[in-house]
Amino acid sequence: MVAADLAVGALVEYQGHRGIVRFFGVTEFQAKGQWAGIELFEAKGKNDGSVAGVSYFRCKPGYGVFVRLSQISVINPEADPVSVVLSLSRG
Repeated sequence: MVAADLAVGALVEYQGHRGIVRFFGVTEFQAKGQWAGIELFEAKGKNDGSVAGVSYFRCKPGYGVFVRLSQISVINPEADPVSVVLSLSRG
């Protein structure tokens, strides 16, 4: 995946789970490079959008995950309004 293909609000799939990109960029945690912060539609994540005390986005605990671009597939590069509303209603 090319970084230009990814934007905040994009609908993506990660390890068979769908979610919305809530963050894209460089983080302060140890691993270097570009990361995507994804709010999953199911509680299959690892965090709430925070890592090591730094908040990159907000979601319910267990719904957030940070992944390398190579680990995700873009389903829809533009935000799907229905998915955004559904995910926001959980927070």
